Amino acid sequence: MEMTQTPSISFVILNYNGKDLTDRCIDSLFRSIENIDYEIIVIDNGSDDESADYLEKKYSFIKVLREGKNKYISAYNDGVKEASKQWVFLLNNDMTFEKGFIVPILEHISHSDVFAVGSKMLRDNGDFEKCVNIPVFRFGYLRIKSVDVNELTPSVYIGTHGAFNREKFIEIGGFDGVYSPFYSEDVDLCYRAWKRGWKTYVEPRSIIYHKHMATIGRLFKRRYVLRISARNHFIFLWKNITSKKIILYHIVFLPIILLGAILMGKYYYIPGFFEALMLLLRGKIDRDKTAIKTDEEIFSYFRKFECLTNSLR
Repeated sequence: MEMTQTPSISFVILNYNGKDLTDRCIDSLFRSIENIDYEIIVIDNGSDDESADYLEKKYSFIKVLREGKNKYISAYNDGVKEASKQWVFLLNNDMTFEKGFIVPILEHISHSDVFAVGSKMLRDNGDFEKCVNIPVFRFGYLRIKSVDVNELTPSVYIGTHGAFNREKFIEIGGFDGVYSPFYSEDVDLCYRAWKRGWKTYVEPRSIIYHKHMATIGRLFKRRYVLRISARNHFIFLWKNITSKKIILYHIVFLPIILLGAILMGKYYYIPGFFEALMLLLRGKIDRDKTAIKTDEEIFSYFRKFECLTNSLR
């Protein structure tokens, strides 16, 4: 693979009324990195807790990008455009970092066909949360297996805890606002990259700690979170899957999926499905027409990694 010059990094952190969390995140980040060319950008998503002023005053070396309203995860798109470095490391403000976590990432992101490299994520108490993500499409339904690994491994997606090629991120259009306020937008972004022939990996030697549900759990009720998660699952399928065989498979099994959700007490799938359907009928779900890889090629590629785990997370 063709090599480019030694990369520089823009760390982009999303903040919404999270002064204490973002303060903790920046402090940990600053203490964890050294000897690289970097900048830190905080995107303030219309906070009203004065966190933007506080952070700007405390950390004179950071940039604060103030959004006029809460644009949720789509605000990352503005942060990437504001960034001056060739790679952007996207972060949630509820994260802290193992010292030197960026060093293993730097070994891989200079390759010209790499779209993103993510870190291994642990919970604050050290328990496993997320590493490599493997797609499995069975019975008309897409599931994601998260598996722990010991070496650099392809992953169908990484979340907002990894380094993205800035130029490719902008070219592909960034996060799609149709998924707002959260969930599946990261899967969508990386899957579109795979279909363009770009690669996404996870480097498990790079470790980030996550304060689980510190932001979403604070701002949204659980029933709403589950409904949006279900809605966005359907949006992802209808937006990205172009294989006629897989689409037909999904349609045939769709009544069984919905009935099964009811029988299992997952009633939130029903309104989630109809919300996604309304967006589809209103023309709000746009397909990426620049793909060069097929869905069959991508699922076949990842099938060889299924043997790494039998645990569905």
